[in-house]
Amino acid sequence: MKPKKYLNRSRLPLAITLIAASFISAFALAALSNSKREYWVATLNLPVGHQISIGEMQLVSMNLDTSSTTYVEKSLNPLGQVVIRNLMIGQIVDQESISATVSVIASSAVPLSVRAVDLAEGIQVGEAVDIYWVLDSDSGQGIADPIFILGGVRVLSADTKSKNFGTDAAITVAVEETQVLRLLSATTKGRLVVIRSHV
Repeated sequence: MKPKKYLNRSRLPLAITLIAASFISAFALAALSNSKREYWVATLNLPVGHQISIGEMQLVSMNLDTSSTTYVEKSLNPLGQVVIRNLMIGQIVDQESISATVSVIASSAVPLSVRAVDLAEGIQVGEAVDIYWVLDSDSGQGIADPIFILGGVRVLSADTKSKNFGTDAAITVAVEETQVLRLLSATTKGRLVVIRSHV
């Protein structure tokens, strides 16, 4: 049987190793928990085509690990850039949602007056809609099939309160400059029907 003194000496290196390992793991965990970075988060709902201004973004400290390169860090100030994918309040801004190039998004805001029955229920700001042209059968002209005018256009504003009273609803949509005349020409006769692209 080995002497007690010898056993104590043989356990000493093991004890030191375990203590050192516990300190190292504690430091590693502390370092990981403190590896947070600041990312930009939307403070408002921002639709496509909106140019970001002061107060619409705030910095939030968080640890996003491997996905951190996807989002906009503090050093990449989004002020003045344009939203190309809808941003919801509290959403972390990813690099695919904003652009410094205005030409990649619809650049004209076109107001439309649409009959209450021709506007899909529940349309909200920032939503994509499709617009069709329909000729009334009682217009005195021959029957014509509906014509698809524009698809996937974003709603910038929607005043649908009057829809409850059966009158026209006012909406504004974001349209590429080259498509503005096409859309406005469709308002000269017949009517426009606005539908939700995805339900």
